[in-house]
Amino acid sequence: MQQYNPKEAAKKNNPEQKIITAARNVEYDRRFKKAAEEKLNQDNPTPQGIFKVQTRAIARQIVEGANELVNKKKKGDISNADFAADMAMVDQMVTNLGNFSKTVEGNLQAYNDALKTGTLSYGMDQHDEAVLQAIDKGEVKLALDDEGRVKMEGKANHSMKGNFDVNIYDFQNVPKAVGKIKPINLLLDPYAQGLGLDENGQPQFGFDENGQPVYDTGDFGEHKADVLSFSQDTLAKLGPDGVRSYLGDHMNLPQDEIKALSENINYTDEDGNTWKNQAEARSYDSVNEYLGGRYKRRRRPHPDAIALSAGNEAANIAAEKGVNLPKQEEVQAQQTEVIQTPQGEVAETATEEIFGPISASLEQPEKETGVDITEEMIAETPIKMKAPSAKDLIKKYS
Repeated sequence: MQQYNPKEAAKKNNPEQKIITAARNVEYDRRFKKAAEEKLNQDNPTPQGIFKVQTRAIARQIVEGANELVNKKKKGDISNADFAADMAMVDQMVTNLGNFSKTVEGNLQAYNDALKTGTLSYGMDQHDEAVLQAIDKGEVKLALDDEGRVKMEGKANHSMKGNFDVNIYDFQNVPKAVGKIKPINLLLDPYAQGLGLDENGQPQFGFDENGQPVYDTGDFGEHKADVLSFSQDTLAKLGPDGVRSYLGDHMNLPQDEIKALSENINYTDEDGNTWKNQAEARSYDSVNEYLGGRYKRRRRPHPDAIALSAGNEAANIAAEKGVNLPKQEEVQAQQTEVIQTPQGEVAETATEEIFGPISASLEQPEKETGVDITEEMIAETPIKMKAPSAKDLIKKYS
């Protein structure tokens, strides 16, 4: 994935994703597009209404069972030990029912919100999504098994594979919605643009292939360790759901492939890097490819290298003309020369640019117009002294 455009990505949905979209549209219409008479005559005005009715029914069964135990104890039909054990089971049932109720209602609400806003991820497993839809419809119901344990059972409809049995005992296994992560370019582009820059936002100091000092952000391959560390931290922050969203929404992988990658845990890639699962490793490969496509190498010469290059250029020109350039001390000693100007002789300094007045000691001739050029007028007339280049020195001494 060298480039990523959120608007274009939405147009490249694979066939499975188009089926998922159609199924979600049907579910959206069922939940939110109700006719006026349906809104007025609803038995359960909230999407979780059916589940709440089931929860109350199970609670009544638990209470009835507890009352029966108390009656048996009063009649002496049950021993103290058995009564204590059975009541402990009742307490556990109440706890499990509360956990199921809280988890299901929270997960259903999150799913409804994401469905309504269109932020459900294509990385969400369709078995999980089908279970949440079936719970909302009342097709997957709470129940008590023969041992008095709370469970959820019923049928759900996979958008592509059809009906399947649902049997959930642990409230932690209740599916939850998987939302889309933000467009990945918003996260990765700033990092790509900052690779190889120092704390001042400038290319880092280094040496080129000739050993000369240079400011250079370097080749992308030189940042391999940093990119790996950044990717690992980013994927860890996204979490399993975020990784699924990356695979589904940004890489457009099919459901079976996402499932297989996610379930291949403790994965080690070809370079020896360890990941929580292969889904993270596959995401890293994509992130690395994207960053490589977005990275732009920036390079500019160091002042010392520029000075050295200028000196070498001067030496080459001098050699071609058969001129021996003076040593540095000699250049400094001879850096001031006298030049003729319309106002007289002026000393020119070769080592720096100077803005200043002409010396007031110079005698100025009177112009034909009869206007005297006074010292005050001269003092207000600045001239610019030009520092000669290496080529100027060669011309001077050749």
